[in-house]
Amino acid sequence: MNYLNIRTCLSTSTFAIALCLFSAFSFAQRDLGVGEVNVRRDVIPVVVRSQDGQALSILKTAFSVHGRYRVAATMQEASFAIHVDPIGSTHSSLKIFSGIPEQLQFNTQVSGESQRSSILKAIDLAIRKTSGMQGFFAGKIAYVAKAGRGMEIYYRDFLFGEGKRLTSHGVEAVRPRWSPDGNYIVYTSYLSGFPNIRRIDLQGQRSEVFVSFKGTNTSARYSPDGSRLAMVLTGPGNADIYVGSNLAKGLRRVVNSNGLEATPCWSGDGRELVFASDRNGGLALYRGSASGGQFRHIPTQISGYCAEPDWNHVNPDLIAFTVGVGSQFQIAQYSFSQRKSEFLTNERGDAIQPCWLNDGRHLLYTWRTQSSERIVLFDTVTKKRSALSPASMGKVSQASFLPPR
Repeated sequence: MNYLNIRTCLSTSTFAIALCLFSAFSFAQRDLGVGEVNVRRDVIPVVVRSQDGQALSILKTAFSVHGRYRVAATMQEASFAIHVDPIGSTHSSLKIFSGIPEQLQFNTQVSGESQRSSILKAIDLAIRKTSGMQGFFAGKIAYVAKAGRGMEIYYRDFLFGEGKRLTSHGVEAVRPRWSPDGNYIVYTSYLSGFPNIRRIDLQGQRSEVFVSFKGTNTSARYSPDGSRLAMVLTGPGNADIYVGSNLAKGLRRVVNSNGLEATPCWSGDGRELVFASDRNGGLALYRGSASGGQFRHIPTQISGYCAEPDWNHVNPDLIAFTVGVGSQFQIAQYSFSQRKSEFLTNERGDAIQPCWLNDGRHLLYTWRTQSSERIVLFDTVTKKRSALSPASMGKVSQASFLPPR
């Protein structure tokens, strides 16, 4: 995508707006430039509008929590005005204006699975047109929530609106992971009394035993192309990492050590795995081929407890992971090129279970205190954090993100 970053034009008397208005295409094809008004260059001020109250609420929430944007009161302080209006039960119109007087820069209709879905898709398109970034609000989040005496699997849209409960087993369920095509979710369940990997068929709305060897079966995760699964199995020995087909066939041990391996995660190209292991004492991160062989220690040099890695598929130089800090936990980021780690969060309580989004800039994590667990959206550039799951939902954790389709 080609788009211009128009720098701030300063004026002593009023705000000056610089906008990209050149295009050889129609409005439906145009990529708008980033207009900036005398504000921080990493934040785009926008006015949001809708004739529908629910749509307006969704617009305000989305552009408030994103981090790249802020919601402005008037066009005198905004770069763009974004209008989204529902049309029927599955469509919404999107119009983007700029300038004073306002000029229409983009006009289209967006369809979705529902009216709310079409609104979220329109927001993602507006983000792409005004910043060049991939949107994520039309994606879905699978998660674990407390229900009675058990922990059950759910999914909802990104702003925790539409969705459903997927299991009702009354036992502990952990680590849900989407298949890339969105048709399945694999997770670990204690329904049989010991940990098995189960698979939820979203089309057939059923949960079935998927991997059930003697011992522990856990941490299943699809490769980026959906053709393979990595998982942790104990079998006759320690907890090691196995890789097989997406039907859990032809499983082969690719990581074998005297320690305990946990939470394998794929690189974006599916060639490598990163995982946590205590093979040399404290819990640390390792990287190596998904086909097996030697695995190299990742010199995070930030904590003696490094776990739950998630590889950034947009920027393969970065992984996010959970680190122990005294008696608490925070999210850190490691750069392979710089061979350096940095803290991303400074939560009151714990920040755990990071999950990158499809733009390579944002991630989700679980914010845990003594009384609550909530899923948080975090912008790694502006450091803005916003709790997504309402407190009224109770303890919600372990987010897995399915990008918009």
